Amino acid sequence: MSRARVRGMYLALLLLGGALGAGGCGGKGGGFLGQWESNFGGVVKLDVQPGGKVVISSMGQQFEGTWETTGKNQIVVHGPRDNMTLSLTPEGELSDGMLGSFKRLKN
Repeated sequence: MSRARVRGMYLALLLLGGALGAGGCGGKGGGFLGQWESNFGGVVKLDVQPGGKVVISSMGQQFEGTWETTGKNQIVVHGPRDNMTLSLTPEGELSDGMLGSFKRLKN
């Protein structure tokens, strides 16, 4: 199995784990609101919404989760087992700093 495929599957699992059973969290939108698609074949899509809500789509399934800002350029998606920290890069992508990034979808 290729490294890129393993990275993509790992990130998808982290995001799904972070979304399942998540509790309520507030947050200000800043530059994070909108729809994002993963850079590894669009396997995972995020819809970051006002009020701390995020909808995660992966492999044909949708999960609701929550998020909050933790800094000017950073959000955390909360879940029962895992938290996913994503930073807004100078290029305008959301990156976890390890496995991949998300590009904003044009509406």
